[in-house]
Amino acid sequence: MAATETGTVRIGVVGVGRIGRMHASLLMHQVPGASVAMVHDAHEGTARGVAGELGVSAAGEVEELLTAGDIDAVAICSTTDTHADLIVGAAGAGKAIFCEKPVSLELAEVDRALAAVDEAGVPFQIGF
Repeated sequence: MAATETGTVRIGVVGVGRIGRMHASLLMHQVPGASVAMVHDAHEGTARGVAGELGVSAAGEVEELLTAGDIDAVAICSTTDTHADLIVGAAGAGKAIFCEKPVSLELAEVDRALAAVDEAGVPFQIGF
């Protein structure tokens, strides 16, 4: 995982509802060496609001966040049904990944997501 010359890990947060907003705020204000660089939410107004509160940009499409060169890691805090696809996308983009539980309610989707992480060789953590 790359980081800025100052050692700061730049994080993109996907899903900034209740839990995502909490993670984003904690990452910005309580975690030394971490900085939220971009947020995305399926509800564009929510993303813009949280982005404004944090002073960061809001991605209109999740792919923009996943492929952004200035994002080192992705925090996936969206609805469960989106987790596996987002893990696959983030892993394919070479991003370190934190994902809220569960990965999926379907074992085949969990296997698919884990295979993508293994293939990409990126750090991966599930929040519990």
